[in-house]
Amino acid sequence: RETDSRTLEAIVRHFAQTSLGDVIGSLERAAPADAFAAKTLATIRTRSPTGLHVAWREINAGLTLSMDECMRMEFRILNRMLAGHDFYEGIRAAIIDKGSTPQWRPAGIDDVSAAEVDAYFAPLGERELEL
Repeated sequence: RETDSRTLEAIVRHFAQTSLGDVIGSLERAAPADAFAAKTLATIRTRSPTGLHVAWREINAGLTLSMDECMRMEFRILNRMLAGHDFYEGIRAAIIDKGSTPQWRPAGIDDVSAAEVDAYFAPLGERELEL
């Protein structure tokens, strides 16, 4: 299915913000009169707050990295996701207890600290991906 030009314009308008909080604010302001913004905001609100912050940083960081650097970054994030809570909580809610509401840790977007996000990107030492 092709994405219409209004949807593409909305994606650019909302996601060209400088921070995840600004993206959410843009969607919140538009949601009452914009079905795309309302649907997108509703989807974002069901996702792991930590995962959202990590993904936002990952996308922005990836703009300036080489392919090898992106692969190392992805490997670091994957290792940390598999060692954390939210990945398994998402699986539990979606697959094991079908349709239940995930209990994210932390629960809110504003509750995720910069240090928590930084930890996903930290080098793995001896376990670092070698290419």
